[in-house]
Amino acid sequence: MLVLTGSIIQFTSVRASKVKIYYGKSTAFGGAKEVSTSVSETTYSSPLEGLDDGTKYYYKINTFDTEDSEYEGTILDFTTLPRPKLSTIRVQEVRGTASPTLLVSWVSNTEVSSIITYYPEGKIGDAKDEVNIALVKGEHKLLLKGLLPQTNYILVVKGRDKIGNEALSDAQKVTTSTDTRPPQISNLKIEGTTIPQSASQGQQAQAQLVVSWDTDEPSTSQVEYGEGSGSSYSQKTQEDTNLTTNHLVIISNLTPSKVYHLKSDSKDKANNQGSSIDSVTITPKSSSSAFDLVIGNLSQVFGFLGGGK
Repeated sequence: MLVLTGSIIQFTSVRASKVKIYYGKSTAFGGAKEVSTSVSETTYSSPLEGLDDGTKYYYKINTFDTEDSEYEGTILDFTTLPRPKLSTIRVQEVRGTASPTLLVSWVSNTEVSSIITYYPEGKIGDAKDEVNIALVKGEHKLLLKGLLPQTNYILVVKGRDKIGNEALSDAQKVTTSTDTRPPQISNLKIEGTTIPQSASQGQQAQAQLVVSWDTDEPSTSQVEYGEGSGSSYSQKTQEDTNLTTNHLVIISNLTPSKVYHLKSDSKDKANNQGSSIDSVTITPKSSSSAFDLVIGNLSQVFGFLGGGK
């Protein structure tokens, strides 16, 4: 078995009082280790320590009989595992994303996992890890998403090989840019309903529009609207300042069977505003009063109040 700075040599001896392991970086060896053995057939494991990592070593195992005569063994070789090392670390900002995003790339000399520990400068308690456990030799890449704008970040790149040896980079310092990109709006939907008039209070029927949409980053919710299909918006709903990616706004007190046009607005935490395209819709026609609706339903079910049989 190989480790970074050593090796465990396993062998079986028969009728030997001891063995001597010669080892070194050439066939001239230079190092030796004696192991006392039993004359009966026995398997032994002997560690060789203090070796250089990533280095080829030659060794042979000579046996000795009870009269201390030495018998030459076969020259063999092994290579200690290379120590994981990371190099060519690059940090690039990804443009056009909802929030500051960094692409970090680097190179490893052996197969290691990909780990980045990162946190705002001076806030190590907020440290997070981005991890890919796949063992890769050569180029590694990881994305760091959802970062704060105009903030100094400390990044440390790491990697572990299959037996747990870890490579660690020096701390990298990078400053994210200003967030100037507005939220992107998608899946805009408009549904209309009416509120029946109240016969007892003489209220007229009203309509309302339920407007929903999605954004690609947490942001506020507001709808601007106006009558007709023009380009001006005479009214707007109260802004919901709760930051979310799923939005729902109800526009009430509208006139049934009337044309309205509207657009949705969302602002992110950096106050960048995104707006949907203008949409034209018609509110539903007015319904009968609640009393009339009940009577109408009874007429259909029981066939009375209308000459039903």
